[in-house]
Amino acid sequence: MSLSYNNIQQSEQTIGIIAGTQTDTRFGLEYLESRGFKGIGFSISSNPQAQTQLQILDSEALTQLTINSLKEIAEAGANCAMIYCNSLSGAINLEQVRDKSPIPFVTPLEVYEQLTTRYRNFGLLAANCQSCANIERIILKCNSTAKVIGIGNLQIVEDIEADIGAERIIHLHALPELANALVKSGVQIMILGCTHFDYFYHELKSQVEGIKVFLPSEQMFEILKNTYFK
Repeated sequence: MSLSYNNIQQSEQTIGIIAGTQTDTRFGLEYLESRGFKGIGFSISSNPQAQTQLQILDSEALTQLTINSLKEIAEAGANCAMIYCNSLSGAINLEQVRDKSPIPFVTPLEVYEQLTTRYRNFGLLAANCQSCANIERIILKCNSTAKVIGIGNLQIVEDIEADIGAERIIHLHALPELANALVKSGVQIMILGCTHFDYFYHELKSQVEGIKVFLPSEQMFEILKNTYFK
């Protein structure tokens, strides 16, 4: 668990990134950098397996750890934050975290709530089955007629952490074939429900047809910008 920074100084706003491991924390900071914003990152876990175990076995401790990390990045200068991790967002007590956080924050779950007004049939690829269940719960809470086909695959996350090439990961895990199977089942949108999947998003998007491949990062940023940057 540690803080990390990017070097962009153009904006007076500083956004905190709280993520599962150093890898997706780095992805979040790089995303902010590409848009000219300074970021402060905080990693919750040392590796994907440790993160999964913490989410499954000790939600209360994870909630308190998230509160503490928000306080730490606020003290380091963050004005607002993204919880840049789907599985973390679904595993904590968000109401308690919002009540105790010194700064406003956004999670991927708010983005998925917005999607339910535009789509009915969802495909979902997440880091683990718990994360799939949490995202499905959000979707069905907002749209009781929605249908969700979900897959959790921690090995994809571990392959990204091991720096295996994006094209190789897509091939190893048959992701274009998965997208095609979802299309045949009537799915309209394939949610990449793990911010690690930023790693292969563009490569996968270029290889599939008939289905929207979606990452929440852009919409999370837009929510922060429209709500807190005025």
